[in-house]
Amino acid sequence: MKRLLTLALAAPLILGACSQASAKELSRKDIEAIVADYLMENPEIVEAALEELDRKRMKEQLDAIRVQLEDNPRDISMGPKDAKVTIVEFFDYNCGYCKQSTEWVRKTIDKYPDDVRVVFKELPLLDSRSRTSRKAAIAALAASRQGKYPVMHFSLMNETSLTEERIEMLAKKAGLDIEMWKKDMEDVIFQDHIEDTFRLARSLPNLTGTPYFVIGDEVIAGANVALLNETLKAALES
Repeated sequence: MKRLLTLALAAPLILGACSQASAKELSRKDIEAIVADYLMENPEIVEAALEELDRKRMKEQLDAIRVQLEDNPRDISMGPKDAKVTIVEFFDYNCGYCKQSTEWVRKTIDKYPDDVRVVFKELPLLDSRSRTSRKAAIAALAASRQGKYPVMHFSLMNETSLTEERIEMLAKKAGLDIEMWKKDMEDVIFQDHIEDTFRLARSLPNLTGTPYFVIGDEVIAGANVALLNETLKAALES
C-alpha cells in the first residue's frame, strides 16, 4: 500500500520540487520526506487511493465470476441479453428487505426495457427459520417451466406470510397447471441450482444477507433504493 501511494503521488511532487533542485539531486530519503509531508497535509489523498484500490479489487473479484453471475443458463432473467447494464439480485422470498426493494426492481424493468437486464438468484438464507424460503424458491423456478416465473416471483415477493398453502394458492392464481407444477418441484435440478447459487454467494464480497445486488462493477447490500438508483444511473451513463 505504501509503495502504491508513493508511486501514485511522487511524480507530481517531484516535478514541483524540481523548480528548486534537479531531480537527480533528490535522494530516496528526500522523496519519502516530501511524500510524507504531503500526505500529512492532505490525508484525503490516502482515502481516495484506498477507495480506488477497493474498486479495482472488487472489479477483479466480479470479473472472475462474471459468467456465473450473469450468464448461467439455469437462471431466470428479464430484459434483453445485450442490455447495456445487467443487474444481478440475490434474494429470499421471506426477506423483508427484499420485499422493500421489489418495487424498485419491477419499475426498473419497466422503465428500461431495452437497456437493463435483471438476473434473479434465489438464495433462501432464511429457510432454517422460515421453513418455506427454499420451497418458495423451488416453486418459482418450477413455474418457469410453464412460462410463469415473473408472475410467480412478484406474487411471492408481495406476500407477507408464506405458508405452503399460500404458495400453492399463489401458483393457482398465476394460472399454473398445479399437478405439473408439483411434479416439476420434485426435480432435483432445482435443488442443485440453489446449492450452486449458495456456492457462488460465498465467493462474493460482503454478502452476508439479502437483498444483494451486483450492478456492473458495483455491489450493493440491502434495500437502499436511493443508492440503487444512483448506481444504475452511473452504469447507464458510463
